[in-house]
Order: sequence, then C-alpha cells, then structure tokens
Amino acid sequence: MMIAAPTRALIGLLTVAMLLAWPARTPAADAGGDAAVEIHNGPRFGELELRAHGTVELASELIVEQQRDDGTFERAGDLDRDSLKLVASCDRPPGTCVRIDERGLRPKPWSGMSCSSQCNRGCDRNFPMYGRFRFVVMSCDGRTRFEGAVFERRWPHQSIAPRGLLRRARSP
Repeated sequence: MMIAAPTRALIGLLTVAMLLAWPARTPAADAGGDAAVEIHNGPRFGELELRAHGTVELASELIVEQQRDDGTFERAGDLDRDSLKLVASCDRPPGTCVRIDERGLRPKPWSGMSCSSQCNRGCDRNFPMYGRFRFVVMSCDGRTRFEGAVFERRWPHQSIAPRGLLRRARSP
C-alpha cells in the first residue's frame, strides 16, 4: 500500500515537530555543566536521599508537591511554617545554597504533618497529609528543577476515610 504525498509530508512534519519538542535532557539534568541530581525516596515515608553526579549547588529549600486528581502536581504550602530545608540536622540552619556531590545528602525526613513537618516543633494547627507526593529541589540559580519519584501516604483505613481528608487541607 502506498501513502499519498500529502500524508507523507504531514507525517514528516509531525516527526520533525516531535523531535524539536522532545527534551534534549531529562528533568534532572544540568545544574551547572553536565551535573545531574537524583532524588531517591527512602524506605520509610518522608525519607529521601539526594545524589549528584559531579558537584551541584542547590537552593536550600526542599519542596513537597502533592498530586491532584487530574494527575498534575501543586506545591504543598507552608510546611514547617516556611518550607522544608535540605538539612541533615535541625541544629544548624542552611545558607541559601547547599553543595551536593557524589557523597550525597540525606535531609531530615518530612513527617507528613502540615506544620511540624521537619524542624518546627511549635505548632497549633497540625494535621496529617494524605495522598500522592513528590520531592522537588531547584538549582541555586533557580533555573533547573529536579523532581523525585512519586510516593504515597494512605489514610489508615482508606475505604472509610472521609473524602475531604484525602485531599490536602487548606490553611485558614
């Protein structure tokens, strides 16, 4: 069977358009040279490890995003009354940037709670968060975004959970 010339031309144009639109790098590539950052979820909820191929300067903020019903992600707001940080210990606050290399970094885990999320101990409106999440970090210059794999925290008795509690609660 032979394809008509206009159809062949359309297929060729679509192929070129797809090649031009296809990203040349993965989302975790290039935060200065050929460096890349990998975000690995830990064995328990909220744990993660960052690994870099080369040396990378990252913004000190650790972002948590929650997956919506339509599959898109939105930032989980105001965790720890400001944001989670790329810190191994809560004793020392980080600067604006954190250097990561092959040795990696295991930041203090996210508790899964709204305001006693990582280092904040004083919290009067704390609630557990359920759903599908991912960790995100940014290069120090803010130009490159690194996304981790999705992980999940289910309501203890998923089948009887009130519908509103499965979604991220909004702050008053």
